[in-house]
Amino acid sequence: MMNWLMERLNRFSAAHENIDLRLNVTEKLMDVAHGEADLGIRCGRGDWPGVDKTWLMDEEAVLVYSPLIVPAEKIACGDWLAAQKLIHDDTPHPGASFPSWEDVLAAAQAPTARDSGMHIDSTSAVILAALSGRGVALVRRALVKQLLATGQLVQLQPARRWPLTWSYYIVTPQHAVMRPEVTVFYDWLLHDVLAENPMR
Repeated sequence: MMNWLMERLNRFSAAHENIDLRLNVTEKLMDVAHGEADLGIRCGRGDWPGVDKTWLMDEEAVLVYSPLIVPAEKIACGDWLAAQKLIHDDTPHPGASFPSWEDVLAAAQAPTARDSGMHIDSTSAVILAALSGRGVALVRRALVKQLLATGQLVQLQPARRWPLTWSYYIVTPQHAVMRPEVTVFYDWLLHDVLAENPMR
């Protein structure tokens, strides 16, 4: 998510040099409802108490791998996929309908994987493992979008989709009046994201 967000923050700062941004990156849920931050960007089902939320974009799971490990002629081969080290993201995704590797292998008409693969309880570490060529990972698209665009990762079977029931939202304290500079950033971010991801 940081790669996705940082490119936007850079563009915003270039256009609004008089507005200072303070970024707090954490895996815990910031208490936006009680003023711990002016606004937040959250991914989930959108059922958080005490905040107003504005939809930004939906999310889906994608298969990614390092271009170092895949012969071009075998990219769509289910047998090849089943023979790879499968990187499992053990980070909780409550209510996201995140697909299992069993779901993915069945959809690819691949045989059962030879071993249990690699289990990691950090999504960022899962992505790093894929980047280093340790295997094939199943991750959220927004988290690897820039890596896919730069060719550091490649999407396996891009025509196949695993939509999630999680989406991205801007959240703000409920019934609070945003300060002018926060409103500027809110409006800019909403316009910037929706330009790439039209309303559902």
